[in-house]
Amino acid sequence: MKRTLLPVLGALLLALTACNDKETEIGLGLTDPATLYNGKADTIYASSAYSLRDDSLLTSNYSFGIIGNYNDPTFGRVSSTLYSQIGLASGMSSINFDEVTIDSVVLTLVSDGLFPDTDGTYNLHFVVRQLAQPLLSDTNYYSFDSIPVDPSATFFDQTVAVGAHDSVVRLRMSPAIYSVLAQSGESEAFLESAKGLSISIADDADQGMLSVNFASSLTCLTAHYHYGTDTIPYHYDFLVGGGVAHFTHFTHDYSGTIFANSDSIDGSQLLYLEPLAGFNARLNFDSAIRAFHEAHPLAVIHHAELMLPTAAVAPAAKPDQLVLLGVADDGSQTMIADYTDAYTYRGFDGTYDNARGQYRIRITQHMQHLLRMGGDNGITVLLDARRSSALRTILAGWQASNKPNIVFVYTE
Repeated sequence: MKRTLLPVLGALLLALTACNDKETEIGLGLTDPATLYNGKADTIYASSAYSLRDDSLLTSNYSFGIIGNYNDPTFGRVSSTLYSQIGLASGMSSINFDEVTIDSVVLTLVSDGLFPDTDGTYNLHFVVRQLAQPLLSDTNYYSFDSIPVDPSATFFDQTVAVGAHDSVVRLRMSPAIYSVLAQSGESEAFLESAKGLSISIADDADQGMLSVNFASSLTCLTAHYHYGTDTIPYHYDFLVGGGVAHFTHFTHDYSGTIFANSDSIDGSQLLYLEPLAGFNARLNFDSAIRAFHEAHPLAVIHHAELMLPTAAVAPAAKPDQLVLLGVADDGSQTMIADYTDAYTYRGFDGTYDNARGQYRIRITQHMQHLLRMGGDNGITVLLDARRSSALRTILAGWQASNKPNIVFVYTE
């Protein structure tokens, strides 16, 4: 059997290669860095880099959000406000509150962490208001969007102590919200009538930010009520965040910083990664890719990692993960192939390598793609949790002593 199988396979392969000599994506995800092969190692360096303003960040209907204020000497001041519809309880298509008496209403926010002191306690001045117009279910909202509030419908305006061990924050609403909830009708009619909530933290107390878990069913607006003279208590959990439309609005004040009046910052020495619609980084390896492709036109990339060292001036607390977007010829951006492929490896997924002081991102497929294209239009570096975490960092620039680089192994 072995003597006859090999000729058949060889003929089949020849037939396949004769049909089409165009390069394809087939097989790019099958490379295993643990496989033994006689490869060569090399390193290339970026030929340009800069930081650019993240001016079109979609924030509607994500599982996590953030609220609060923070002032940083490098990045300036940022504030965040949450907007959410008030929806009927999960699975309910209508409500009948005609005969109930509402005793209290509590807004519960599930905490996903505090910033900047994750172990501290903050006195946060929460303000919850009704929106002046409905938040729309069929609309995409971005970080620059906002909805006016009704100044006469303030449901909460108090300072609350929030500590690192507080898994939830409970805000007892004023009776002004009772009439908003005590309705009867279909779900869509209720959404339009209730309009929604603006949830913010005033800046007259502690400066700090609270990340909120919208995916948790405990993040909700609970109405406690009873019927007539009946003393039996009931409760109804209206949806806030998860299950209904919601988004986050970010405001930046860059006065007195290098970002003032500029949407692009030179990246020769430093690259700034700021969340909450702040700044991303753009790297370009075009010169090195072209030179390598000319010298090794048939190179096959077996493994490649993008190394992004942090600068000495970077904050001590590092963001958990970075992600990459590849830039196409028309300027559009998409996730690199290594992120859309399930064949990933622990330790090379954009997390921070504390021992080496750098982020490491596996880009094997992306680099092979660049070599096939014969050049690089650029790579955009993003903070993965830029919509819900205030952690920021500063990377070494393309002319710094520990500059960004790609380390790779290839054969030809």
